[in-house]
Amino acid sequence: MLIRSENQSCLFFFYFSGCNYTTVDVGFLVDSSGSINAADSFNYQRIKDFIKGFIRSVVIGENNTRVGLATFSGQNTFTVRISFTDFFTTDALINAVQMIPYDSGGTRTGEALDRIRTDLFSMAREGLPHILVVLTDGKSQDSVTAPSRRLRQMGVQIISVGVGDAVFEELADMASEPDSENIYDVTFESLGNLTGSLLESVCKGK
Repeated sequence: MLIRSENQSCLFFFYFSGCNYTTVDVGFLVDSSGSINAADSFNYQRIKDFIKGFIRSVVIGENNTRVGLATFSGQNTFTVRISFTDFFTTDALINAVQMIPYDSGGTRTGEALDRIRTDLFSMAREGLPHILVVLTDGKSQDSVTAPSRRLRQMGVQIISVGVGDAVFEELADMASEPDSENIYDVTFESLGNLTGSLLESVCKGK
């Protein structure tokens, strides 16, 4: 299997230049567990800065790109912070991302995948690409196999972004195929360099 690293993430695609799709619903599932900030108290902010950088690089709007975001950590902590219909301007969306709190706790990625399927992607627009970006730094305390399969069967393209000590086998278990376009391995410090490659994957749509 091939995994893409930050070294392949230098191209930037402003406003979907050359994209197949400019109208797409993109969801972010953000690991807010205790290990995120354990090594560096700025790591969670780096994740938010990465998401804000993606938002600045696309055309946000009710009839263009819509972004949703949910956080998770331990059991029963999944929370939709931003739904697809909450914000239709870049500035409002960026401000909302910056305000998202850090929870700490465990890592129940499987539960979060099931909840984002029912609580966020059930509101996605029909007939358009639906993309989920999972950002996580470690091994889940529950299985991600069936929840991610249900999402993919629903038509959601899953892009796995592993930071820190993320487990490759788990990233691959979640991600859509091909792995070379949907699995990324980065450090917290280099996460911002991933924007170009993520935009490339989103541009292709499914």
